Amino acid sequence: MSAPGTSPYRRGADDGFIFGVMLCVMFFAGVFSVSVPFLSVVALVIFIAVPFVIYTFLRRAYITDLYTTQLSSLWMQGIMTFICGSLIAGLVAVVYLKWINPDFIADRLQEAIDFYNGSGWQQGEEMADLLKNMVKAHVVPTPIQIVIEMIWLGVFSGSLLSLLMAVLVRARGEKKSK
Repeated sequence: MSAPGTSPYRRGADDGFIFGVMLCVMFFAGVFSVSVPFLSVVALVIFIAVPFVIYTFLRRAYITDLYTTQLSSLWMQGIMTFICGSLIAGLVAVVYLKWINPDFIADRLQEAIDFYNGSGWQQGEEMADLLKNMVKAHVVPTPIQIVIEMIWLGVFSGSLLSLLMAVLVRARGEKKSK
């Protein structure tokens, strides 16, 4: 727990480390859910827990500052949490996709092609042809491109979620004692 008056950037970075570990677990649960289907439930639970975790981080800071933290400061703390967490998870994802399992993307594309080819409906076969043409034309996204998009999505959606959670933290205010 940080001291009262700690910078929202510092708090966000500290929380971002914990959040980054959480995102890494979610990433690996999603990746390995291909072979262990139960892990998709783990990834979903972590995904659903994100707003609650961010709310908890922001609420803790608000209480530490004796209910005086400005909305903008709480929002910035949330944004920093998402930036730092997304960068940590992105680094782990790049290492996994580029060096540990470089065939992961190609394997998922081939699974999609096989699925759409066997679907028996016209749009499915068209999608399979589109994916085959992507592979032939070498326009499959690289691990770096995928991870950059993951980071952008995390930071953008995280900034919106952080604003909502900051508003909720401020709206709840100080606990009333009986």
